[in-house]
Parts: sequence; structure tokens; C-alpha cells
Amino acid sequence: MTAVEVEHYIASKYLSLSHLDDGSMVVHCSRTGATGIVEQANVDTARKALRRGAVSEGPLEGILADLRDGGFLIPSEYSEDEAVHKKYIGRYTDNALHLIVMPTEQCNFRCVYCYEKFIRGQMSAEMEDALVRFVQSHDDLRHLTLSWFGGEPLLAWELIGRVTGVLRTWCEERGATYLFSATTNGSLLTPEVAEVIVGAGVTNYQITLDGLHDQHDAHRPGINGESTFETIVGNLRNLRDSNYPLQVAIRHNFDKQGMDSLPDFLTFLADEFGNDPRFAVELEAVGRWGGANDDALPVLEGKSLAQAHVKGRELLSQYGLHDVMGVSAFQPDGFVCYAANPRSFVIGPDGSVYKCTVELDYHDRNIVGKLEPDGTMTLDWQKMALWCETDGMRGIGYAADATSKCQTCYFSPACHGAICPKEWMDEPECQCPPQKHTIGRSLELIAAESLFASPYRGPVATCPKG
Repeated sequence: MTAVEVEHYIASKYLSLSHLDDGSMVVHCSRTGATGIVEQANVDTARKALRRGAVSEGPLEGILADLRDGGFLIPSEYSEDEAVHKKYIGRYTDNALHLIVMPTEQCNFRCVYCYEKFIRGQMSAEMEDALVRFVQSHDDLRHLTLSWFGGEPLLAWELIGRVTGVLRTWCEERGATYLFSATTNGSLLTPEVAEVIVGAGVTNYQITLDGLHDQHDAHRPGINGESTFETIVGNLRNLRDSNYPLQVAIRHNFDKQGMDSLPDFLTFLADEFGNDPRFAVELEAVGRWGGANDDALPVLEGKSLAQAHVKGRELLSQYGLHDVMGVSAFQPDGFVCYAANPRSFVIGPDGSVYKCTVELDYHDRNIVGKLEPDGTMTLDWQKMALWCETDGMRGIGYAADATSKCQTCYFSPACHGAICPKEWMDEPECQCPPQKHTIGRSLELIAAESLFASPYRGPVATCPKG
């Protein structure tokens, strides 16, 4: 007789869990992105199987089979580290392209925390054509993400409509998927402009409101100091009242003072947009991003920042609002910055190619290439490597056999130490996502959101730093 080989299963090293008030347990695997709720009756069985050093003998049934399917339990001989590494380096062979395009650097706002200098005007017709040529030169492209950025990109809304329409048609003809989005202050997204650019294919938007009328206008006045709140809200209401197939992330940049008024602001958002699944909220802390007013900004940092994020997400759940940084951010690579992606480029109106939208051309290391008029892109791969290859899993200055904090972290598949490549070069070590510092409460909030609404499917914001 032939002996039957028995499989043995152990707990994933990329596991986190939290107990809920009703006796159930929420579990998360950062390698697979799976999040699940274990019912109270199965909690003891699950906990025993998920303990470090525990071995479960197959075949698995019931809750143990569910844990295996989610990647919480793995075959004892399986190399999770190798699987994580292979997925991450697959970025270099990925046939997707992520572009952040600045059709202009001009802006009609003067936000108090802004770091931009508004040097260049609208992209020329020659450069507009070069952009289209560049995308269409990728014969093997299977997915295109193009995010319109600025300045205020809708100052060039006609250009946006033209380019988006051409590239959308090109993608559809070759069977490639696509996502066109815009980060805009919302003041120019009038019904007439929305009809053009949404019709062309720009269906995902990030629009910022920094509180109710007075608070918002103090943070985000117009170029001549004028009020902007009512104009933006009016345009948001138009989107809400439309039947456009779009997703809108309402971003709120908060500081120490703004946390006190957050409940009133979220009450307003819930009343206006809470019943529309196309709308979600993104809460980001104001930071010192390199602007002229940095020293005067009342920013949150360290432990107080992590606590503020938790408090904000608790309020979102309380008011029934979708959280942009909910389930989607807890997927593999969910916290990895776009600048760490070798297939991601920021293209300025003059064809300059950058990696980071915060540094732009303010630091030479960020000017990584040039989009030529014929649609070719020349790149400096030594500069590219600064952003793409020196991640927190190794760290600048580490020996080949060194161990960084990220290499032993249960959360590393979600961020790879690459939440901000700028920090690789500017700080002693890269910071962790705030959600990791409060992982138990973060998982509880994900579980709570899953009970009242389906997850928001819109885009995660381009960068928490602006």
C-alpha cells in the first residue's frame, strides 16, 4: 500500500487580528489582502490554529478550510517571503502604465499649505500630441491609469476632454482596460465642463473640502482671496444629482484645530452625499509639504497623528460614510506610493518627467526624464532607482545581509516600506502607515463598514502629502 501524504498547515507570518465586542474576531492577511470575520462559535478553533508554532493537519474543513483559502493558514513548506518578493518585483514586467499628467501648473486657488510654484502654463499642442503618441507606443499595454493633476487641471478642461477621449477609444479598440481620474479643487467642474470630461471618460475624482464654509475658505481661498466653498459644494451637488457613472472622493485635509469641528463637517457630508454610493471621504492630515507657510501650520505628528486618523475613521463609520482608505488600502501593495512604481510617471506641461508630485522640479533627483515631441521618453535610470529600488525592505546603506524593520513586519506586503520614497532619502527611516500603528482598531472599523455598505470602489488618492 502507498502511504497517504498528509499536509500540514501553519499560520501566516503576515497575520493580524482583533476581537469584536460581540465575541467574533476579524482577521487580516497582508500577503493576500483577505479580511474576514470569524463567528464567535469558531473563534477558539481559529485562534488555536493561528498561534505561532501551531500545526494543523489536513485535510482541513470548516473554519480551518476558510482560513486556508484566505491565506491565513499556509502549507508548512510554502515560502511566503518568496511569494511576496516575486509579486513586488513583478512591477518591472507589468504591462500596465500609470501616468499623472499636469496639463498646466497654474491654479485659481492659493491654499495655505500648498507647496507648488505655478510656473508653467498650459501644455502645448505639440506636447499634447506627444503624450498620446507615448501611450500608443505601448503595444503590449493591458491597462492604462491616467490621473489629471495640477496646478488646477480643469483650467485646461478642453485638453483633458480631447486626450481622454482619444486614449479611451484607443484602449477600447485593443481590449485594454483603463481608468481616467482627476485631482481637482472642484471650482471649475461646472455642469457644462462635467458633461464634456465625464463624457470623454474621466469618471473618478478627488475634490477637496476642508470643512464647513469659514474653515474651508480660510484654508483654500481663491487666487484673490475670494470664498470658494459654495461654488465647490454647488458643483458636487450637480454631480450627485446626475446619473453619471462616476466615483468621487471628497478629501478633507485636517489639522489640530480642524479635528474639533470634524463631527459638524461629517454631519453635513452625510446629509448631502451619504446616501450616494458614488461618494466617499478621504481624511488626510495637513503636513509641512514645502510651502511658504510651513512653519505656521498647526500640524499633527507622531502618536497624535495616528490617534487622529483612528478618531476620524471612527466618525466616518458613525456617520455611515464610505472611507477611501478602507478595505482597498489593506490589499497587497495598498500603501505603496506611486513613485515607487517603475511604470508610473508624472508628466509636466513642458514634457518634464518626474516621480513625485510633491518634489516636482524642486529637487534634481526627481527630474528623471523627458517626454520628447515624437512621443519617446528618455529616462535617467540612476535617478529612477532612487525612487523605485531602495525600499524599506532593504533600506539605504544596509548591507546585503542586513535586516530592516520591514523585513520582519507582518504588514510589509501592504507597503514594502515604500509608503513614501521621498522619506527613504530624507529621513533616517521610512515611516509606517498610520493604520498599522492602530491595526486592531483599523480592522474593527473595516468590519463595521462592511456591515452597512459595500466597499467604495473609487480611486485611492494620489498622495497623502498634497
